[in-house]
Amino acid sequence: MTEAELRGNSEQTRERLIVAAREVFSQQGFQSATVREICKRAEANIAAVNYHFGGKDGLLAEALNFAPLKALQQTNATLDACPKVRTQAFIHDFMHMLLDEKKASLQCQIMARELADPTPALDQIVRDAIAPLHEYLGELLNEVAGRPMGEAEQRRMVSSILGQCLYYRNSQPVLQRMDPKLRYDHKEINAIAAHIAAFSLAGILQVASTN
Repeated sequence: MTEAELRGNSEQTRERLIVAAREVFSQQGFQSATVREICKRAEANIAAVNYHFGGKDGLLAEALNFAPLKALQQTNATLDACPKVRTQAFIHDFMHMLLDEKKASLQCQIMARELADPTPALDQIVRDAIAPLHEYLGELLNEVAGRPMGEAEQRRMVSSILGQCLYYRNSQPVLQRMDPKLRYDHKEINAIAAHIAAFSLAGILQVASTN
């Protein structure tokens, strides 16, 4: 085998480990996830994690690449639409990243799990994903309100919207026990997103008109 082929195989192993890690971290959380399970799914030797990432912590750092979430924000920012429509589009796309099994962002699912059951990985998630997301959504909601909101008011508005979105992800086992027929197919995700957007926009406009 040539040196180029060896490098290619090594890079393929590295990518398989990242993909497998995202799956396991999103399903089991960082604390419960094991290197053995990740390597099993990646069809890689356990030593490969230390070789490529220096251990489980380093693998998590690579797995937590929030490029899809950043791309969502960038795409939304360039939409040729009013702030209300952009908010509706943002919530729609974010809900599909959280709930759509075929298109879901495993990084966003890891984020949702960490918010419900924090581990040492939460600091990195806040820095790389949650803080920028809050900042972006806060600026968008200022546009919806038609005025700059105070820091505390803006934080509550953003937290209200994200809280609604994450509830459907983190409470899925409870909701399915209450309604065994519940399935997060495209129709249901679209309906949830439309409800959250309508409910939130009505609240923001009401608060903006009374303050």
